[in-house]
This record gives sequence, C-alpha cells and structure tokens, in this order.
Amino acid sequence: MASSDVDPVSAPSQVGFRQSLDDFLVFLYNRDTGEVCGRTGKSWALITIFYVIFYGFLAGFFTATIAVFYTTIDAKYPKLQGKSSLLKGSPGLGYRPRPNYESTLIRFTKGDESMKPYVDNIKDFLQQYNASKYDLEYENCNAISGERETNKDKPCLFDPHSLNAPCLAEPDYGYRSGSPCVLLKLNKIYDWIPEPFGNDSVPEDARDNWDSSFITVTCRGERSTDRENIQDINYFPKYGFPIKYFPYLNQKGYHAPIVIVELKVKRGILLMIECRAYAKNIVVDRLERQGAVHFEILVD
Repeated sequence: MASSDVDPVSAPSQVGFRQSLDDFLVFLYNRDTGEVCGRTGKSWALITIFYVIFYGFLAGFFTATIAVFYTTIDAKYPKLQGKSSLLKGSPGLGYRPRPNYESTLIRFTKGDESMKPYVDNIKDFLQQYNASKYDLEYENCNAISGERETNKDKPCLFDPHSLNAPCLAEPDYGYRSGSPCVLLKLNKIYDWIPEPFGNDSVPEDARDNWDSSFITVTCRGERSTDRENIQDINYFPKYGFPIKYFPYLNQKGYHAPIVIVELKVKRGILLMIECRAYAKNIVVDRLERQGAVHFEILVD
C-alpha cells in the first residue's frame, strides 16, 4: 500500500489558517467590490459625515452650557455667600508655622537645626505681606478705631512688623531662644463683618483681652497640666484682630490681619494649646475647624 505525502493531522490546520488569513485580507480590501473593512467608499463617507455632525453637536452643546454657567459667575462677587457658602458665614482660625499639614505638632530643639522648617514656614507666609507692588491700592487706616465706614473698596495696609512683636525682630522668630512665635489668621469670607461682644456680654474667658474694636483672641492650655507649664503668653496686637481690616471684598492687594502669639513654655514637656477667636458671629466648632484651632508644642 502506497504511503501518502500529506500529514493527515497537520493538513486541516494549515488549510484552516490559510483560509482565515485570506478571509481577513479580503475584509481589509475586497478587490471584487472595492470595499475597505466591509464598507464602500460611499458608506465610509456617510458614516464620517454623521460622526462629524454628531460630535460637533456635542461639542457645541458642551460649549453652550459652559458659556451659560459662566454668565452666572462674577469675577469679584462669589455666588454663594453667608450661610450658603462653604464656611457657613463663620470663619475658621488657622495658624503658622505648619510645614506639615498632616501634623499639628510644633517640636524643635532650642537653637538646633530642627527649628528650620518652622522658621522657613513663617518666613514664606510673611512674604505675602510685602505690599510694595500695591502701595497705591491701600487706605491709611492708622487713625481708624472699630469698623470702617468709608472707602471699603480699598484695603487697609497691614504690616506685621508694625505690631512690634519682639519675636518678629529676630531672624528665627524666637525659635532659637525657645520663646517661639505662632501666627494666627482668620479665613477670608467675602463681605463678612465681625460683630464684637458688648461689655455686658463678653465671655468670661475673653474678658481680660476684650476690646470692642477687636475680635478677641485667647490661647490657653487645654489641660490643667498644660496651663501650669505655660510660663507666659503675649499677644500682638494685645486685643486680637482689629475690626477695621474687615470686610474682605476681594480688594486688590488685600491682606488679612494676623495676631502674633509669643509663647514662653517649659522645655521637655508636650503642651496642648487651643486658641479661640471671639465675636457674636463666630461659631466655635473644633470638629468643623471654625473659630478655634488646636496645636501641640514641645521644646526639647
């Protein structure tokens, strides 16, 4: 019996692969019908025109919605104000230095390089108060006490060095000597005007620092042991944030006022400190970070 030259196992698979390749090549270009990828030139032209019109309509619709949205936004006035805003009409209280936003601990060794991140953070923060490029935009408010009545479209010039805080006169802001400065600042809320407490309604905790022309600020240890180990706290200005720097109206060159807190604490003891701002329309809520701020300090 004569043997066959064709391998009965491999022959069907070779034929099947060759047929599949031929079918794929015909799909890419069919010489008989002139089709490319299963479509004639006319079909490709029609579907291209359809998708150009379809996506052109989508792009036009998207552009129109964005244009309508921007007509509701003013470059100067925020759309949401007061209780409708994210801050609910009550400013939060922040502090510097805070080089690491994931930590509220200020820890350094007196006179050591460990103080450098805190010193640099304060220095960077104070850079924004360089007002030379906005000199003509400011109002001289030195003679104003209490709320401003006129020219609110021009911000009052705020110069941190005019507060005469001893630690600001030092290049390391008191960190080398172990009596560090902490800077407090209220969040800016458009057209927010503080309502100070009256003499008969000021909270007892704020009475020693109270003045009707200021938003009173106090800092104290949270625990009795913290208060025992804080040797002294000085405020610059003494009574807190001057009301004359409000409201914030998105004025060119506006700089929010700050309060400098100079702390003298015992070394080697972790202290938990809370600072609060007092006004009738400041809600104190630590969970929402409104009206109060917490930090720890440890001077090794």
